[in-house]
Amino acid sequence: MNNFKKFVSLVLVVLIGMTLLVGCSSDESSQESSNNNTDSSSNESKNVTLRFMWWGGDDRHKATLDAIDLYMQKNPNVKIDAEYSGIDGYLQKLVTQLSGNTAADIIQIDVTWIPELAAQGDFFADLSQQKSIDTTTFDQNFLKQYSYLNDKLIGLPTGINASALLYNKDFFAKYGIDDKTVWNWDNLAETAKQVHQKDKNAYLLNFDATVSYYMVKAYVIQRTGNYWVNDDYSLGFDKQVLTDAFTYLDQLFKNGGIQPFSESAPFQGKPEQNPKWLNGELGMLWNWTSMYNVNKANIKNLGIAMIPVAPDAKDTGIIVRPSQLLTINKNSENAEEAAKFINWFFNDPEAAKILKDVRGLPPTETARKILVDNGLLDPALNEATTNATKMMGKPENGISQNQELEKISTDVIQELAYQKLTPEKAADELISRFEQKLSELKDQQK
Repeated sequence: MNNFKKFVSLVLVVLIGMTLLVGCSSDESSQESSNNNTDSSSNESKNVTLRFMWWGGDDRHKATLDAIDLYMQKNPNVKIDAEYSGIDGYLQKLVTQLSGNTAADIIQIDVTWIPELAAQGDFFADLSQQKSIDTTTFDQNFLKQYSYLNDKLIGLPTGINASALLYNKDFFAKYGIDDKTVWNWDNLAETAKQVHQKDKNAYLLNFDATVSYYMVKAYVIQRTGNYWVNDDYSLGFDKQVLTDAFTYLDQLFKNGGIQPFSESAPFQGKPEQNPKWLNGELGMLWNWTSMYNVNKANIKNLGIAMIPVAPDAKDTGIIVRPSQLLTINKNSENAEEAAKFINWFFNDPEAAKILKDVRGLPPTETARKILVDNGLLDPALNEATTNATKMMGKPENGISQNQELEKISTDVIQELAYQKLTPEKAADELISRFEQKLSELKDQQK
């Protein structure tokens, strides 16, 4: 009997132990399941909407939209709203949005706007703090020159852009111009004069007021070796040098080197749309390498050459800079997701094949190699940009790119073109207005 009781007691102990063991195991399993569910939930990417704002032409719009679509397919939790337009009014719209805290998450800006935007506020995130962006694929010296502000990496270059002469090879053949010509100021003026003497309806140079401004700046910088405007807000030139530059421009107008502004005025700011350029009655356009493909779509036999450089130039005046910068709005609620998209935009092989060179020569060696290997990069464009990079002058400083100073310059050039000012009076006018504006801008920095 006693043995039986001991046996029953032993069985009960075992059963109780097993029950407790199962209960503990169940609790642990339940806890583990709960932990797993928590981890799964935390790893799920939340749905976000990003706004991406840029300007450009149809080719850029289409390629960028295609890239956005592919990214959204690969990242279903991300929706990207595209906000795109032409350049006209873009800066004014952007300033309004930034001031009102309604700007997009990802924004395309021009490097020349940085000083003006920075003077109005701290709007852009420091991309060097975004761990998901790999910047090692970029030329670090190029980034230091153009993409930093107050030690912050405020943007990444969308492409490498260089000043260049785009020319119609058929036009050159018609007027006996050697397309291997190395241009300087003398042979450019003489060739322009000869073309118009042969045909009164033809002009070598497709120049509007803005293009003429680029030319005047290059002429002056080559003579002085200085910035257009010095860092201390003083002029980088004197009246004599500027008068010489305006005299050169004035002779191009008088000798028929440039189509009269009275005829080309409707195409101010968009010389690539001038019918005489499209019809082969204008031979050469001073522009950017990023505009090569846009123009080649209409001028099939298009060439690309270096801008004129004087034999004794103290600086080549050849500008090589970012096509644009992509930035992240500092106040974006989805900056991390924006950074992931930007990294993909610049570093993914599929993105490179879609975007090609719609924003200029790709800024990373990886993207350029992909395009070359796949026959997607025009050798002429690649060569021209490479040569420009080798011959580039010193990078423009911020104040030399000021938009208000550019507006003053183009206004004065318009008056010169319509013969309302002589070259000497044009120099006086520009210097007077520059000094007044520079004084205002300097005071704003205090």
